[in-house]
Amino acid sequence: MKSNDFDRLAFVYDRLAKLFFGKSIIESQTYFLNKIPDNSKVLILGGGTGWILTEISKTKNELDICYIEASEKMIARAKEKSRSNRRVYFIHGTENDIPSGEHFDVVITNFYLDLFSDDSLKIILEKIKKSTMIRTQWIVTDFVNNTWWQNFLLKLMYIFFQVTCNIEARRLPAWRIGLQNLGAKEVDSRNYYGNFIQASLFYF
Repeated sequence: MKSNDFDRLAFVYDRLAKLFFGKSIIESQTYFLNKIPDNSKVLILGGGTGWILTEISKTKNELDICYIEASEKMIARAKEKSRSNRRVYFIHGTENDIPSGEHFDVVITNFYLDLFSDDSLKIILEKIKKSTMIRTQWIVTDFVNNTWWQNFLLKLMYIFFQVTCNIEARRLPAWRIGLQNLGAKEVDSRNYYGNFIQASLFYF
């Protein structure tokens, strides 16, 4: 089985996330969507089953979206959700498959950066950075680890996803530091689920 393979969970992933995190899992990922400028080119990496496309359409129109997802079954579900939107371009792949020469006004990586080791994440962030421009927004929603119970939950989650999806990471990488090292400036953030989940807005 390839690394970070979510095909096994495609049909239950959203329900599992809501079961454990309730409304926080949705609210955190949608909090900054209203900040996306009109007529933007948006890159979504690891978008999963595509529910976020429906949420974006509620607040924003006239967006050109490049939607990249590594799970074949996840992206199939995403395509079903956005049949009527011809401005969504789907790519079955990873950051390695970002169209060459394309530059985006907005990058969205929700619960994507936590899948990789610190060493891999550094390389991945650099690849994504090549597709950004001056004043590109980078919206990140992911876990943070500041307390004993957060550390405990993360250990359980990583064990589960290692077994079911063969994810690369064994612990939460320092994703915020990685972005800051690339020159990204965090301008706003909001915490959810007892400060375990954080939505952050960065600019380059």
